[in-house]
Amino acid sequence: MEAGKWKKDSSIRGIFAEFRPFCTGKARRYNLVLMAREVLTEGIVLRRWYAGEYDKWVSLLTPEYGKLRVRVRGARKPTSKMGMLTEPLNRIRTRVIEGRAQKLLAQPHLVYSYVPQRTELERLSLALALCETLDRWLPDEHAEPEVYQVLQTALTALETAQMPELIAAWALWRWLALLGYCPDTERCGQCGAMLSEQQEKALLVPAEGVFLCARCGQGREGVALSAAAMRVLQQMVRGEPMTTARPEDAQSLVRAALHYAESVLESPVRWLEFWERLNALRASG
Repeated sequence: MEAGKWKKDSSIRGIFAEFRPFCTGKARRYNLVLMAREVLTEGIVLRRWYAGEYDKWVSLLTPEYGKLRVRVRGARKPTSKMGMLTEPLNRIRTRVIEGRAQKLLAQPHLVYSYVPQRTELERLSLALALCETLDRWLPDEHAEPEVYQVLQTALTALETAQMPELIAAWALWRWLALLGYCPDTERCGQCGAMLSEQQEKALLVPAEGVFLCARCGQGREGVALSAAAMRVLQQMVRGEPMTTARPEDAQSLVRAALHYAESVLESPVRWLEFWERLNALRASG
């Protein structure tokens, strides 16, 4: 083979074409798979949707490669073991094969399934909500190992936490801080007053992306946070260990994070309305 011709046909398709006369049927497909790029990784399934009669797609968050959209062939067949392994909230170790037009998931092995969360509606809804939120916030194939670690820590903590809303609030605000979207939580965005020294409620104005002190926030629309909630929020943003908070403060922190992200990232979260209805039902007894 001439050097110039080899250089011209050095792609996977070109290399396969050179061997095509010697391969037939299954052998051709097998050789093409061997030449594709393949990685072994661990990740958490964020979301899944169906493709065709037997296949499905999953959004898989990995620490090394970021969020991957991979196709699982035959996952919906009655005899397939990959169907349940690739459901949301499963942490799996798997092979990802990069083909010419799409990535394929192969040989998944279950690492952890977060079973305790599936037995209680509130914990399950918050766990699925965190996964949905990340799927909407993150771009494809951009590694964010700290974001992955926060999700893993939050899902583990949700299994036994006495206040699941506080875990969700911690994860949401940590992600906003790590991704560079978090507003200044230390000073008023208008007068510059230290919010940690305020004894009255602060106001988050999502449309402007700022926190305002009680004086500057008069007559403005936004999400109000008590002084205690602001102190908890500042600890979350700084990356300090999770602390305690009142239930109403934890709920207001979740609501503030989602309304802020919806405005800044232009990414509405579908589960916010359901979560607020669930809180209303719980409050009414």
